Amino acid sequence: MILLGVSGSIAAYKSVELLRLFLKAGQDVRVIMTQAATRFVGPLTFQALSGHPVLADSLDPQGWPPVPVRLDRRPSSINASEGGQMAHLDLPEKASALVLAPATAQLLSQLACGAAGDIVSASILAMPRSPAGRLKAPVLIAPAMHEAMWLHPATRANVITLKKFGYQFIGPERGPLGRADDQGLGRMTDPKAIASIVLKAL
Repeated sequence: MILLGVSGSIAAYKSVELLRLFLKAGQDVRVIMTQAATRFVGPLTFQALSGHPVLADSLDPQGWPPVPVRLDRRPSSINASEGGQMAHLDLPEKASALVLAPATAQLLSQLACGAAGDIVSASILAMPRSPAGRLKAPVLIAPAMHEAMWLHPATRANVITLKKFGYQFIGPERGPLGRADDQGLGRMTDPKAIASIVLKAL
């Protein structure tokens, strides 16, 4: 299973095509989104294509184990293994790869600090590692942002840190950016190229 994370960039529409390419290759794909991403592409689009519920909130009840109904009203302990685990732990454990596309400067900053403020960053933080700290499944990041943001020293430092964590970067590329008439380095890599790299990494 490929876990596809989408963050709040105008490039989020490209993630729909990326999802289609994974599905065409016979992959099962689960999609998680930041709240900002849902302002660019609706979760229902990804849900309709993937055939799975889309989580965009760490506290969405769909991502947590159900509370057992006790008619006798006696207190009971809730076992997360009964009825499913917490999504930000369960999905990373099952993923053969996690792909973050697009990845904003904001999300790169969160990941570099180990912050888990949303379902996407929490899931990346929870990707299983060996006792030596090596990732058990690849995490591939496709950045998308304005050139000024990509070249900022803080972003450059965050990328270096994330590479040390074992995350792999795909792009960005040079070309038209989100604002009209802007050109530069920061464009998200073409979905076909991302899909090819991810499928080879599986």
